[in-house]
Amino acid sequence: MGDDVRTLLRNVPALVLVLLGACASTPVGQPELLTFIEDGQTTREQVFLALGEPSATYEDGRILTFRLARDEGGYFLVEKASGFRSVKYSLVLAFDDAGLLQRHSLVTVKAP
Repeated sequence: MGDDVRTLLRNVPALVLVLLGACASTPVGQPELLTFIEDGQTTREQVFLALGEPSATYEDGRILTFRLARDEGGYFLVEKASGFRSVKYSLVLAFDDAGLLQRHSLVTVKAP
């Protein structure tokens, strides 16, 4: 084997550890994650583009909820796959029939 191959093989375990660490890292909050939300201005489409799929929908999609947590950097979305263990907040958005945000609220989630 050449020196380049030996060097590559020696570095593979370190690379694997770095990649695993990146996958397991804690989400970092975004200070401006929710600043675009404005009653009477924000559309349902803008919400989907900025936040992705909601954690739940009600009333034929007129009400969307997103699970959030917060750290020193700001808010971050919590995906269903994580089991919502770190959820501290629920963002509730109510839209009219045309898809325009009528009101929103950031509700503190109580621990079970």
